[in-house]
Order: sequence, then structure tokens, then C-alpha cells
Amino acid sequence: MLKTGMNMTMTSSYDMLLVVLSIVVAIVASYTALNLAGRVTAAQGSSRVAWLLGGATAMGIGIWSMHFIAMLAFSLPVPISYNMGITFLSMVAGIIASAIALFIVSRSSMGVLQLTLGGVLMGAGIGTMHYTGMAAVQVDAAVSYDPVFFVLSVIIAVVVSIVALWLAFHLRNETGTVGMLQKGISAFVMGGAIVGLHYTAMMASNFMPTATSSAVPAVAKAGMDNSWLAWVIGISTFVILGLALISSLISQRMTGGQPMAVGVPKGVGTAR
Repeated sequence: MLKTGMNMTMTSSYDMLLVVLSIVVAIVASYTALNLAGRVTAAQGSSRVAWLLGGATAMGIGIWSMHFIAMLAFSLPVPISYNMGITFLSMVAGIIASAIALFIVSRSSMGVLQLTLGGVLMGAGIGTMHYTGMAAVQVDAAVSYDPVFFVLSVIIAVVVSIVALWLAFHLRNETGTVGMLQKGISAFVMGGAIVGLHYTAMMASNFMPTATSSAVPAVAKAGMDNSWLAWVIGISTFVILGLALISSLISQRMTGGQPMAVGVPKGVGTAR
């Protein structure tokens, strides 16, 4: 229900089952990204471009899906809907951020400058995805942002991106059981960081009641519809990421599990 007083923020809540779903999607998307980094690195010519575009699309949809499912898990005492055009633009921002990430980690070397610049660009892309998604929210309330949490969310986005790029760069050519274990652990770290970024950004959002704000019976129905939509998006994302992983594994087997590109990295700052 609404807190009393027009200057009080609305009380929000989360569907914890959908929160868990968003976390799982983030982890699976992170694992897929780590595998796709290796495929983009190994490919050459037009095949490299295809892997970059396909990988960025799959990875971007995965990150965006986590974000949107988490948004659908969020509820207020008034109905919430979304502008689908703006929502689509937020997904495009996620794909662009993913393309930047895959391009950087697929290079033969990555110095501190490239890592930092790439992290800033990727972080800016993820931040743009989130706040564009917030702009798509249609609700009978005035939305404002806490400047401290807003800045903190941007900083986290950049730090998360730098960590993700570093992990992807160092694990891109790892194969076998040990490689899968390393990527699995890293996926938990990356996925958890992405989720932390989203919910920190949500803490920056304040929804203030307006003169026409009121809780209505339609809220319950809207909640059920949101839950159904979230599961459809989640399952569809798992299918897309699953296809990307299968394609990556098939490509890896066809190349004998060996990277085709020269300049296998030994660490950040490795010279070619």
C-alpha cells in the first residue's frame, strides 16, 4: 500500500521466485559469454564477424533478459506497464555493450588501458540498458533517482564490466573439465555482480505517489500477467543461450578444441 503523505515514497516489493530466475539467467548468460569469447577469438574472416554478431546478440539478450525479469519481479501498489519500443531500445543497448566486450576480449592482447577503456564503454552500455529500461516503465507515480545510489550503480557497472572482461580474456581458450570448472565459477562471480548492479540501480529509484495514485484490484491481475511474461522471457532466453552454447561446443570440436588465432594471452598487458 501507499505510505501516507504525498512526499513519501511508495512501498515496493519483489516476487522472490522471479528474483531467483533473474539470478539464474545472469549466471547462464555469463557462462555463455565466457564460451563465446573463445569462439570469437578462434574464428577468422567472415566467420569471426558472424560469431561476433551472433555472440553479441545472444549475450546481450541474456543480460537484458535478466534485467527485464528483475523488473517484472518488482511491484508497486499501483499497476505497472512498459513501453515496448523503449524496452526494445534497452535490449539493443545490451547487445551493443556485449559486442564491445566480445571484440575487446577476442584481440590478441589486452593492456591495462584497453581493459579500462573497454570496461568504461561496456559499463556505460549496461547502465544505458538499465536506465533506458527504467524510462520504459509506465506507472501512475513520479519517478526520481537518489544521486548517491545512481552514481554507485554506474561505478558498479564499470567495475563489473572490467572484471568480466578480465575473466573472459583469461579464460577464453580454456577447454576440458578444468576449463569448464573455471568458467562455471567465474560465471557465478559475473552473474552475481550483474545482479548486484541491477538491484543497486533499483535502490536509486524512488516512486512518489501522485494525486491520482491509488491501489486498485487490477494490481493482482497485473502481477500474474507479469509473472507469466517473466517465465516466457526466461525460458526463451535459456533456449537462445543453450543454442549458442551448443554451437560453441560444436565449433570447438570441429577445430579440435584449439584456438585458431595467434597470440594466446598469458595475462593483461601481454605483447604480441
